[in-house]
Amino acid sequence: MDELLDYVARVAAYFKSALAGSLIEAYQLGSLAHGGFSKIYSDIDVGLLLNSREPPDRMSDLIGDAKSLDPEYGKKLSIFWGNPDFNWGRLPVIDRLDLFDHGVPLLHGVKPSFRRPTKNEIHQEQLQSIERSWKSRLPELSRLTTLEPKDRKPYIRAILYAARLIYTWDNLAVDSNDRAVEYLHQVQPPGLDLKPIDMALACRNEKCAADDVFALQVDLNRQCESAISYISVNRG
Repeated sequence: MDELLDYVARVAAYFKSALAGSLIEAYQLGSLAHGGFSKIYSDIDVGLLLNSREPPDRMSDLIGDAKSLDPEYGKKLSIFWGNPDFNWGRLPVIDRLDLFDHGVPLLHGVKPSFRRPTKNEIHQEQLQSIERSWKSRLPELSRLTTLEPKDRKPYIRAILYAARLIYTWDNLAVDSNDRAVEYLHQVQPPGLDLKPIDMALACRNEKCAADDVFALQVDLNRQCESAISYISVNRG
């Protein structure tokens, strides 16, 4: 973990040098910030808040350079960036929410300061994400007859997606996978099979293998439909 945090610190220092005065702060995001980081299944999420009027030039090149700071950790690095008005960059609503609640400053100790996403913004982003990031992957994952190494991460993520979706939908907040799965057991969404979700969480926590989850032969489409049905009823 020390090597990972050292890499994150070097990424922050690199952007401080490359972006100079336009960088307000760099932050740890995702499971590095709110807990539950998995060396196998987690991305390394770093957020950048900028105070420039326009997006920096060559941002994709800068991100590529940050990835090259470590040949292994760089493969997992995901940079979220934008200004406090969020009219450019790559900092979607859910990641903005995560930054607002959990972002860990890496450079200057500057806490995030911007308008918190509204309930409607959060729900709209989630509805779009269902189509873009969940349902679109299910046909391919459902056709798998064996779980190749390249498929393990997307498969486990697809299983856990229902927990993250429902937790954020109801609580308008982002938290760890552990907390999201715990919440599912509290609300017991009708039709949603919690056993594979529990096992996927155990897999993230290195208590079982992805093949053990795959062996359950989960109906991914039914899981998705059950989660969507739950949030459709609970629009609050």
